[in-house]
Amino acid sequence: MNAHTDLIDRYFAAWNETDTASRRKLIATTWSTDAAYLDPLLSGDGHDGIDAMIRAVHERFPRHTFRRTTDVDGFANRLRFSWELASPDGTPVVKGSDFGVVDPSGRLQAVTGFLDAMPGAA
Repeated sequence: MNAHTDLIDRYFAAWNETDTASRRKLIATTWSTDAAYLDPLLSGDGHDGIDAMIRAVHERFPRHTFRRTTDVDGFANRLRFSWELASPDGTPVVKGSDFGVVDPSGRLQAVTGFLDAMPGAA
């Protein structure tokens, strides 16, 4: 497993963590303090903003889980990967691809997400 894969696996662990204290610890070890996340539906800045964004997803999609669907491709401080959000029975409901920038300490500085498939989208 390369460093980028380990980082992104922690990223998904944070997205899937429902316990606030555990999620905050994962965010702190995965994201830089001034990190930013942006996709067409969500955004979050810093640890508090990213935590609030993840909490909102849990409220909208209870018991759903994110999972990586591709290897993590990366070079230098850039990476990309694809994912899906699955319902409790395992059915994918949203699919996307994310692009990230890693800071010098090995934490995420920025992630930009693109939605590849979602309900009602043609």
